Amino acid sequence: MSSDRNNSMGTLIQIATLYYLEDRSQQEIADELGVSRSLVALYLKKARDQGIIRFSIINPQDNLEDLACGIQELAGLHHVVVVPSSHNSSTLTRRSLAGVVARHLEDSLKDGDVIGLGWGRTVAEVINLLAPSRPRLVDVVPLLGESSSGISGSFSQINQMVMNTAHAFNGRAHFLLVPLLVSSNTLRTSLYEDEAVKGVSSLWDRLDYAIMGVGSIVPQDGEVVYIGPENLSMFEQQGAVGDVVVRYFNIQGSYIQTDFHDRLIGIDLPQLTRAKHRIALASGIEKARATVGVLRSGVCTDLFVDEILARAVLEELSSAEKG
Repeated sequence: MSSDRNNSMGTLIQIATLYYLEDRSQQEIADELGVSRSLVALYLKKARDQGIIRFSIINPQDNLEDLACGIQELAGLHHVVVVPSSHNSSTLTRRSLAGVVARHLEDSLKDGDVIGLGWGRTVAEVINLLAPSRPRLVDVVPLLGESSSGISGSFSQINQMVMNTAHAFNGRAHFLLVPLLVSSNTLRTSLYEDEAVKGVSSLWDRLDYAIMGVGSIVPQDGEVVYIGPENLSMFEQQGAVGDVVVRYFNIQGSYIQTDFHDRLIGIDLPQLTRAKHRIALASGIEKARATVGVLRSGVCTDLFVDEILARAVLEELSSAEKG
């Protein structure tokens, strides 16, 4: 009796192995064993009923949610979203991340909200992907003046981004038609007295949403250094790892204040931290230290990142917690 049972068990294991591990069809197994196809199907059912075959369904989204919850808890954020990384293309990863942020804004924004935009390739991609189903009477403002790079021959186009966002929602655009960096604090003060600049800076005091890319102190391929390599080098020497809206932080999250900011036209840190929803966007493992520094600063409330970056950030935050 025991021998018959062992033989039966052996047959079930053999058929299950051929079908599930060697990817043989039921008919191929039937022909090899000299039995009917219906008997093979019956044996497969018995193998499942007896626990020889067990199925596990792995939902990758669960892993992403675990990553998001871990970062949210350790960094004290309101909201964290992690999207899958494209291992073959940073561009595809950035576009996927931007699409999730665009849908988040379409679902969240309401009439009367004030939205501030910072620089960043991902921020620009978010705006390109906006497709709200209904208009919203929102006010859209830049968080920085315009800047350009003589090396790349490009400029920041922050006002163009503002116009496109306002157009997508059928809202109101407010332009900041001044440079990011001026020659002196005196000129900066004078420009802030201009009525057009006052109109924008007054809206910085009542932001509902600030959308910001995380910049790293070592630029990624394709990133433009709008503040100039000499200024970036100066922040690096002072221990900076990354920034949002040209507000630089070290790895501990401490703000690095320099004379540079006395000539900067853009939202200041107290104004930024009063915004209700401060959304930081980043992708790529190269931005791990920059993202950690920004998170520790407390300057953002919401984070959208890709999986590879999220794992590196969570590892850094967890190590510090244990240490």
